[in-house]
Amino acid sequence: MKAAIALIYLITAGSLVGYTAFVWLLGRMPASRVASHAYVNPIVAIALGHFMASEEITAHTLVGATLVVGSVVLTMMEPSAKAA
Repeated sequence: MKAAIALIYLITAGSLVGYTAFVWLLGRMPASRVASHAYVNPIVAIALGHFMASEEITAHTLVGATLVVGSVVLTMMEPSAKAA
């Protein structure tokens, strides 16, 4: 029963609400910024795993998280006038 309720929640909140928010943002922001949520989700997953499930954060995890955050920063940067 718990699994069925969890599945219904994921379908409702995770898919319908998430997709609606995604489409709404696409109409108001550039696609590169809207898509950046895919890069941030792993960081949120690491934090939730650590604080809610007592998962260990290793050096490999921190290196990976740093690379993810760095890629988000590069994605969000405005192109310089010199690059054009």
